[in-house]
Amino acid sequence: MFYTIKRVLVWVRRARYSRGFGVQSPWAYRFIRYVVNEHYPYYKYKQLEESVYGLDKRTRKLCRFYFRLSNYQQPHSFVDFCPPSPCYKFYAMAGSRRCAYKLITANKSIEESEGVLATAGEYSVVRISLVDGYRWFVNKALDVLPSSCVLVIEQIQRDKETEIFWKELISDRRTGVTFDLYYCGVVFLNTSVVKQNYIVNF
Repeated sequence: MFYTIKRVLVWVRRARYSRGFGVQSPWAYRFIRYVVNEHYPYYKYKQLEESVYGLDKRTRKLCRFYFRLSNYQQPHSFVDFCPPSPCYKFYAMAGSRRCAYKLITANKSIEESEGVLATAGEYSVVRISLVDGYRWFVNKALDVLPSSCVLVIEQIQRDKETEIFWKELISDRRTGVTFDLYYCGVVFLNTSVVKQNYIVNF
């Protein structure tokens, strides 16, 4: 019930940012329209719902987005930093057959985490929970990942600290185009394109 009320409020505030409305960049429009807000009922959604059950609406919504993002990127790896549950693994791997799932937990050493990032590979997706150690991890990811990779930062609007962190990422010289989906932020690392932050009604 609380999620539904919050979802409606967020939707109303962001109504003018729906489905790429007003976006001038053809690439950014396609990403918003066909990855972020694609409503096509992929047949794998049903299969995944039957095998990955018990998820709340917000988590399922994010899972489906990770499926579409993985399908779009065809990543070498999906690096999952301190996920709240193992559900993202199944959706990311269903989106791309070649995708290797790499889990980083709180008890992994700094050396191990650095090793995972260093070997992530081209077009990889790195999903990050804003828990203890996230600033170090994001900073390291920006330093070592190829420019073809994408970061997804969850709960960027959780509180003042996360809002400030998101703004810092947008202006960081190591980031390119960013997308604010409210429930998460998407950061493309290709800095050869004009830097732009898009607010999206996700």
